[in-house]
Amino acid sequence: MVVYLDVLFAVNVLMDGASLLAAAALGGVRVGRVRWLAAAVLGGGYAVLAAVVPMFAAFPLRVLMGVGLCAAAFGGKPAFARVCALYFVVAASFAGLAAALGAATGRKLLFGAGYYVAVPFRVLLLAAAVGYALSGILLRGDALHGPLRREVERLTIRFDGHAREVRLLHDTGNSLAEPISGRPVLVLGREAACSLLDEEVKRAWMQTKDAAACLAALPSETAGRFGLLPYRAVGVESGLLLYFRPDSVQRADGTTLDCVCAVGPDGIGQGAYDGLIGV
Repeated sequence: MVVYLDVLFAVNVLMDGASLLAAAALGGVRVGRVRWLAAAVLGGGYAVLAAVVPMFAAFPLRVLMGVGLCAAAFGGKPAFARVCALYFVVAASFAGLAAALGAATGRKLLFGAGYYVAVPFRVLLLAAAVGYALSGILLRGDALHGPLRREVERLTIRFDGHAREVRLLHDTGNSLAEPISGRPVLVLGREAACSLLDEEVKRAWMQTKDAAACLAALPSETAGRFGLLPYRAVGVESGLLLYFRPDSVQRADGTTLDCVCAVGPDGIGQGAYDGLIGV
């Protein structure tokens, strides 16, 4: 079989890119475009090298290269080991799908340590799209709520002389950010938030329970640490949350988190946790 290295490179960039995206979506991990593209190009280059020098297609080297691709795309993230394991699961699924398609069409889709188009290119695109849909879209974020990840994190929040340890659920749908600084937002249940606030703030809140009215009722020296955050949610076209800038937010491992805290609705978590944190 005649193999064109430029086609081999392009096909494997596509498939490695799809595998990395699917693993990130499955694990609820964000991946930067530059790092994702660099990792995909690295995978394409490895496929070409393995085709030219067959010894590089040995299984241990393929596993090592898989770890390298994950390091290029996800290195430095706290969830690296988890998303790396998910990448291998996704890559194996893609390879199985390609083998099945190849058997069904009587052509060869796998070559050396990568994929090669021995059938019309649209067939491979279909394989990538189906695999991504199954492992990335339909199962998006599912691995966050299984045994591979501790889904509730403990934080200690300090604000204006008050301190409280809270339990926050990692929520992939929470992408709120402070409009001015872009800092992420922790959404606290009303009871947890009020335990950190002074009496005058709690009194203003209880009198109105409206974020804008509460902010307007605060003294100027206090209002400077608060703000209004626009948001959208299921069943709510738009709204405003009252938020404050804490003195510090400390993780269980002693590191600090630069964020702001918003006062959310009653009953967040129904006692299982005190609020929501993005990933």
